[in-house]
Amino acid sequence: MVIEAAYADGTGAANALHMSQAQWEELQRAYCVGDLLMPCCNAPAIPKVSANGYPFFAHLGGACSTSEESQWHLAAKILVRSVLEDLGCRASVEMPGSGDAGRWQADVWGERNGVRLAVEIQRSYQSLRDYRKRQERYREAGVKSLWLLRQERYSTLTKSMGKERLRTEFGGKFPSAGHFGPCLSDLPVAMLELGRVNTNHEDRQQPGRS
Repeated sequence: MVIEAAYADGTGAANALHMSQAQWEELQRAYCVGDLLMPCCNAPAIPKVSANGYPFFAHLGGACSTSEESQWHLAAKILVRSVLEDLGCRASVEMPGSGDAGRWQADVWGERNGVRLAVEIQRSYQSLRDYRKRQERYREAGVKSLWLLRQERYSTLTKSMGKERLRTEFGGKFPSAGHFGPCLSDLPVAMLELGRVNTNHEDRQQPGRS
């Protein structure tokens, strides 16, 4: 679900998470085709409301030349950046950096009160070893980090982490309790789905073009 579209005149962006219900309805009433552009392919963006009552932007005619994976990844980055901004963070996307452990580029970057956070959004397959290698780059640089994964990737990774815990912590045998959490303390992960976005309209501040 795409929550942000750029104004074609270059004056900023309209963000569904930053607009009240009244402002969204006014945007729908006043916009003309071509006023707003989709972030994935610059096609005309149409402000709509889903069957569940959530505002979002759709492609004119429903077609997009960008791959489904790229669309999902971009929409996720915009959503996470918007949430961090709502939490009072200075946030941006595609933030590069480096340290003794190597270079990195965070999908979403947030800073608040001296705390630096990198959020990585993963849809394609990546081995547990590669997750840890990339995680170490952030840890070495003093950056907190979080991985957000689409459902199928989350399921694959947590299975790998569960096997790792079973081998290293329990000697390859299930504990007597019969159940243990799959997550590893050195790799914070969570599942991200974009289909349902709670915009909480009435609690949002007035938007600006930024």
